[in-house]
Amino acid sequence: MRSLCLLAFGCLVGLFAYTYDLKIKTRALETDARELITALQDESDFLALMRAEVSYLSRPERIEEMAKKTLKLEPISSRQLVPWSAVIAGPGASAIVQPSSSFAVPARKDGIAALIENVSLQSAVTGAR
Repeated sequence: MRSLCLLAFGCLVGLFAYTYDLKIKTRALETDARELITALQDESDFLALMRAEVSYLSRPERIEEMAKKTLKLEPISSRQLVPWSAVIAGPGASAIVQPSSSFAVPARKDGIAALIENVSLQSAVTGAR
């Protein structure tokens, strides 16, 4: 009978130790969870701040002001507008033979490259830039 009481007492002490250990681990997990929630809230606040910063920096009036100061752009003139047919097959589009290849394949210039060359030739002739 005495050994049975000692065995029951040992089981009771073991259960107390296990319960205490479980309590300590649970508190540690709760602390970690609180820290994670705080970190998540901080990141959420930072994300909201960055979204506000992006919306502030991408305001059209701010970008327009910077473009005027930095780029010094001018309005589009009527001579810069071309029809689509000129873009697709420009006036200077011709067959060009590539000498570097042993199989000389004729290549066509695209319409935009031909327009740029045409405009640069015209500006070189007139002396305008």
